[in-house]
Amino acid sequence: MFALLCGLGLLTACAESGGPGTINLVPAPTQSAPTAGASFALKGNSVINYSHDATRTMALQLADFAERYAGLRLSVADGPTSENPGGGIFLALTTRENPALAQLPTAYGVSAKDGDPSDERYALTIDTREGVLIEASAAEGLFRGITSLKQLMVGNFEGQPGATLYLPALQVADGPRFAWRGLSLDVCRCFFTVDQVKQVIDLLAYYKFNVLHMHLTDNEGWRIEIEGYPKLTEVGGTLDNEGKPVGFYTKAQYQELVAYAAERFITIVPEIDLPGHTKALFAAYPDLRDATRMNIDLNMSGQAIGALDVDDPKAMALVERVITELAEMTPGSYIHIGGDETWGLAEDKYVRFVDKARQMVKEKGKKVVGWQESARTHLEPGDVMQYWVHYKQPDPADRPANSDTASETRAEIPQEVREMMAEMFKKNAADMGLGLEKQAKIILSPSAFCYLDHPYKEASRDSLQSDRRFSLGLQTYARQTIADMYAWDPMTFNERLDASQHVAGVEAAIWCETIRSFDDLQFLLLPRLAGVSEKGWSAVEKTGWEEYRERLATHARLWDFLGWDFYQSSLVDWR
Repeated sequence: MFALLCGLGLLTACAESGGPGTINLVPAPTQSAPTAGASFALKGNSVINYSHDATRTMALQLADFAERYAGLRLSVADGPTSENPGGGIFLALTTRENPALAQLPTAYGVSAKDGDPSDERYALTIDTREGVLIEASAAEGLFRGITSLKQLMVGNFEGQPGATLYLPALQVADGPRFAWRGLSLDVCRCFFTVDQVKQVIDLLAYYKFNVLHMHLTDNEGWRIEIEGYPKLTEVGGTLDNEGKPVGFYTKAQYQELVAYAAERFITIVPEIDLPGHTKALFAAYPDLRDATRMNIDLNMSGQAIGALDVDDPKAMALVERVITELAEMTPGSYIHIGGDETWGLAEDKYVRFVDKARQMVKEKGKKVVGWQESARTHLEPGDVMQYWVHYKQPDPADRPANSDTASETRAEIPQEVREMMAEMFKKNAADMGLGLEKQAKIILSPSAFCYLDHPYKEASRDSLQSDRRFSLGLQTYARQTIADMYAWDPMTFNERLDASQHVAGVEAAIWCETIRSFDDLQFLLLPRLAGVSEKGWSAVEKTGWEEYRERLATHARLWDFLGWDFYQSSLVDWR
């Protein structure tokens, strides 16, 4: 149906023109080219037609978006039709192979639901005379294409509700670079309600993420209901958390989130972070044996030394019950077993614990993800390790002169603990090689680029954000600009990695030590989350900071529409 004329370079030229004809797609599409004519006029009397009953809901959701955002009251055909009547939008779910999509490169990595990554491919044509066509061979691809259309509608809306909306004439053939593209959400250090997590899921969908990794257990709280162990949530889920929100998800609420995410083609991967990070667990069941046998106060907010003992039958019975219920509640293929930062735990006990947990997960028909330290255990081909330790040293000059953050005023960490930490981080250097030797797949979450709780380095265009700029984000991290955190490529990140063989995907993470509210979460997530989406989806060697920031500029409109706060970085001319 369409012949693609050129690559992303022409997309950039269009994006720089601004106004009607702005192409503001994030993540950048695999292939894109302008077509004859300047733009297509989408009017309030336009019709959304669809080719298959299964896509009716998507058509209705698109119509709802157009009305709420731009005041355009688009009608939806009562039933499927075989052709676009012209001047409208046609959603085509087709079994025939689109030549342009068939030529797209195969996605690297693994799917969190064991799906076919090619299902996310879509073709989008905006023709000056004939209207908008979105074509895909799977509902998932059609959803991704509609997402791109929504972004184009936002980027080209001139602020007059109900007025004709001029969309740029172009052709897109698009699909993901990596099969796994996620966000790890820390609901332990700051609890978020079901409705708030749904808002995060909606945001992820707008940027073509397909995984929400929920960090459900940690020192600060146990956030998932488990039958037979009511104190996990009654006690562990309600611990005082320095005045920050606490709580937990019932099994019904968790399953509600799983279903909500699935409707947006996002898979939830639950994490229980064991054998360490167990302060809330020991508070709930103090009769469990602590394998570290150390009584040391770390003097670090939310942190504690302690680990379950693999030789404690009660502890392992609890772990098996937790894994069993998570497997029953989770239709996705993976369960994350944690395995990081087990300070004070003997290596033998660590290895045996993680190996047992891995085996439990597999016995329940699921696959295993663990933090990079799990590479020191007996990983097998098909297991996934999540690489995260990739720090940049902070520059003392970047800290505000009057800073009084908790991380700077806390008491000194005991020397014994410092030595343990130093030894642990020495081991981290070997984890990547160990994982590759054992043929594990690797999720790339390098902290310097993917941990979104870094403090912002550049100023905000809104002077009222200055105080939050210096108070939000871990002060032990280097302050970085959004350009700094955009400047990496998963394909060339590590010379030992062959992306086609080794990389499972890309995942951002947001940790909540400094976050006290949903507003704080929003402030740290945006705009950097959009940049991570591009690293997971796009052929990033065709992109660059200067043209990316031009595409990003109109996304402030989308975030305002969604009711999301965001950091108004001075590096972007928001419009």
